[in-house]
Amino acid sequence: MNYQTKSNFNGKNGSHNPKLVYASASGVLFQGDCLALLAKTNSDTVDMVFADPPFNLGKHYGTETFGDELATEEYRRWCQAWLMEMTRVLKPGGSLFLYHWPLWLMDLGAWLNTLPTVEFRNWIALKMKSGFPIRSRMHPAHYGILYYIKKGAKPTFNVVRHKAPTCRHCGGEIRDYGGYRKKFDKYEDESGIPWIQVSDFWEDTRPERSTKSRAETINELPMHVPERVILMATNPGDIVMDVFGGSGSTYHAAQASGRKWIGCDIAEVDTILRRICTCFGLHTSIIDAQAVLGKCFKPDFIVSA
Repeated sequence: MNYQTKSNFNGKNGSHNPKLVYASASGVLFQGDCLALLAKTNSDTVDMVFADPPFNLGKHYGTETFGDELATEEYRRWCQAWLMEMTRVLKPGGSLFLYHWPLWLMDLGAWLNTLPTVEFRNWIALKMKSGFPIRSRMHPAHYGILYYIKKGAKPTFNVVRHKAPTCRHCGGEIRDYGGYRKKFDKYEDESGIPWIQVSDFWEDTRPERSTKSRAETINELPMHVPERVILMATNPGDIVMDVFGGSGSTYHAAQASGRKWIGCDIAEVDTILRRICTCFGLHTSIIDAQAVLGKCFKPDFIVSA
């Protein structure tokens, strides 16, 4: 969830052009500026984009090459710049998911609604398990994901299910089925609990907390957050892009579900590489990456990056 240098954003020459650090038949990972990578990406070539950008809250991400404290209008223009590029690289019918807190989802969603190329589908609310009270304001209780599709073709939509919530004390179901519980019998697992379709309100999500195995400077979403939208909006073999790599949750979810992925982060990517190595092994091959993902980029970009 790290972003470009302020010098790059202001149009000066920067030193964060994308550098290829990992390539395989499953995905490619770059270290560098998100806008620089998007500029090298061909139009209408990516099936889904997931964005979990910095929230501009002054957080330090362990590097001095960028800051998370832009002025409001500068941050807005920066977000609009990469969102515009994301809509360009999406295929017609492709999906865009933007994870943020409500203030900026309202702002950026209103702007996205003015673009003739995309169409709003859903606002997904994700419950905050550990929200804290703020004096003289309502208790904040959720983050959100904006879901847009690019016009011009029928979008992919797959039903995704999750286990119905149960009482942590007695194990019984707590969902109110409105008298239609029997309709869910065919979706029961071996314990008798049905798997229900994912709605636009997710109660089982929260940002991951720091652990001994993960640096505090790296933000991490639970893997089932990107996993759900990937399963919902893409099919096996489709290409998923996330230019705010963070800990690599999106790439992990994409590869585990048989999708291809394109990743990037301006900060260190060692955490992502360790994750890929642990889960899948580091089977590197620039030739395979070029064959599978080369169509997404300018000629020979993967080879020369």
